[in-house]
Amino acid sequence: MKQDSPTPAENRRWLLILAVLVFAEVNSSFEVGMMYGALATLMREFGDPVGVGWLITAFLLVGAVSAGLSSRLGDLYGRRRLLILTLAFALAGSLIGAFATSLPWLIAGRAVQGMSAALLPLTIGLVREHLPKARVPVGIGWVAAMASFTAGAGILLGGWLVDHAGWRWIFWFSVGQTALSILAVATLLPPSVRQAAVGRLDLLGGVLFAPGVALLLWAVTRMKGSGPADPVTLGLIATGLLAIGAWVRHEWRHPQPMIDVRRFAERQIGLAMGLMALFGLGTAQLMLVLLLLAQQPAWTGIGLGLTATLAATIKVPASLAGLFGAPWSGHVAARHGARRAALVGSVVICAGWVGVLLHHDAVWLLVAEAFLITLGGSILYAAIPNLIVEVAPTDRTSEINGMSHVVRTVGTAIGTQLATLLLASSTVSDAARGPGTHPSPAAYALTFAFVIACAGAGVLLAIALPRRSSAGAPLPVPSQVASRSQSTGNY
Repeated sequence: MKQDSPTPAENRRWLLILAVLVFAEVNSSFEVGMMYGALATLMREFGDPVGVGWLITAFLLVGAVSAGLSSRLGDLYGRRRLLILTLAFALAGSLIGAFATSLPWLIAGRAVQGMSAALLPLTIGLVREHLPKARVPVGIGWVAAMASFTAGAGILLGGWLVDHAGWRWIFWFSVGQTALSILAVATLLPPSVRQAAVGRLDLLGGVLFAPGVALLLWAVTRMKGSGPADPVTLGLIATGLLAIGAWVRHEWRHPQPMIDVRRFAERQIGLAMGLMALFGLGTAQLMLVLLLLAQQPAWTGIGLGLTATLAATIKVPASLAGLFGAPWSGHVAARHGARRAALVGSVVICAGWVGVLLHHDAVWLLVAEAFLITLGGSILYAAIPNLIVEVAPTDRTSEINGMSHVVRTVGTAIGTQLATLLLASSTVSDAARGPGTHPSPAAYALTFAFVIACAGAGVLLAIALPRRSSAGAPLPVPSQVASRSQSTGNY
């Protein structure tokens, strides 16, 4: 039976809900993007590149915990309620950063801001909760599109604020936008469905992996000075892996795990998680690598010597690519299944990074390559939650998308440290031409090769995804089609 077309009032209601969710979710994207735009300035002001790097890492580490814990709590106690609570944490972190008088306090503010990493999985769950089924893939595509666009716009805004008003204003901007988001969600978003929790809440499982990840990150940061064979570094790696193993064992055996790691064994979800991990390790380093490359002095043998604001403009056209790529990904997922979108996105990403490796000596080249990489990244980034929605139970939507966000966040945190380590593997300096030590051309080439390897592995995982229809059901194999045709008389 054909479904009735939605009324204009229903269309307006769905559009309003989607607009509120997008406005709330982009808080996290702005907070990430603006900080990337300010990194070079903060490194000069504090004179501690490793410490300033933790402004990104602390945000991502707390975000990994928040994405897993808050998403599941949202499934249980109402996603709208958790959305408001998460925004309140982001507001508090922005205030801490705005008033910070030292780098440790600034890192603390960024850590509290990291709670906003739960915004994306919560909003994806709310899209599935409030929008008609046929509109969910496109709705997810628009949420992902605006996340990508505002991350790029945040770099530009952060660079402009740093150049013209000072780095504290990136936190004051977040204060204002987060406050408006809380007001919009509280007044315009319908209440969420709440579920009854079965058994005791597994709070331990929601945070147990954080110490293990922190130890691994600490080991990575030590490698530059101590080398990979240092006993302390090796001890940190071993202890971190043991802690993560204990967390996996705890969650696997728990009857109601906070983060259901058993779902990683399901083919489509497991491969989607692998795609998200590779995205975080490699492509998510685009802003870090290209912004440093664009601002590095030309006398070093690589770099364009741009200001922070001009360097940030490289990502502006790329951000517009995200506005096209992610909604297109949603349309493809609705018509042909999310596998096709994931494969296209992965191939485009790989092609873009190969271009960066081969040609990076002009602004227009970096603009074009950033455009291509962001286009592919936005297609893939929207395809992954749609891959999950195709097979996930409705009452676990935010949790499983939260798991994917945990994987991406941890992958990005580790990738940031690895990229920083690779960029520092060989350096150049010349006191007569200016202060500071900069990555050498060989260090950049090594970093590009690492990211290309991650992108190539992503293509292979996308190929391995099961073929599904737009509704999420596996496509029948030819023998099944033939058998069905013979039994029904249809040829």
